[in-house]
Amino acid sequence: MYSLLSFVYASAPQWLYDILLIVLCVVAVWIFSCRKIIRIKLRRLLGVMYVEYLVLLMCATVIFRDSTCSLGVEFVPFWNYTYVTQEVIMETVLNIVMFIPVGFCSAVFLKRPAMLKIFLLSMVLSCTIEITQYCLERGFCETNDVMNNTVGGMLGYLFYKTTPMLLQVFHQRKYAYYGQNALA
Repeated sequence: MYSLLSFVYASAPQWLYDILLIVLCVVAVWIFSCRKIIRIKLRRLLGVMYVEYLVLLMCATVIFRDSTCSLGVEFVPFWNYTYVTQEVIMETVLNIVMFIPVGFCSAVFLKRPAMLKIFLLSMVLSCTIEITQYCLERGFCETNDVMNNTVGGMLGYLFYKTTPMLLQVFHQRKYAYYGQNALA
């Protein structure tokens, strides 16, 4: 079984991870827009997808990562921002985007989601990934990744908090539009 999973995750192209991320976000927003009875059933689907996302996250960042990449530790924050290149910007954005589902889905499943809880959860998960990368010699362990991942988790939490308001505004505008067309 392990060899089958390792083949699937190792041979999966990057766009497969991207599609899973997009589907996860769409399902999460869809759950917010549904009625309460349907929402409870759809949370199970979101839970399964969230677990799969966490497995893919660990596979992409640690388990099936190439061990020939640069190794080392960097504890100085913002060390690679001295020379801002397209590569540095892309790495920063990807590290932030990678943890948005962590913040969003964790807030969905916590009984009383709070900013501090999501902050700590994102930071602990990111530190776990970075320490595991260092111990298994699967990448460069740096504080920038921890900071960027934590920012991504916080953005996911803010997305969780603003989604109901955005959906309410969307529904109000939709009904106002249909109401104007009904009068015409």
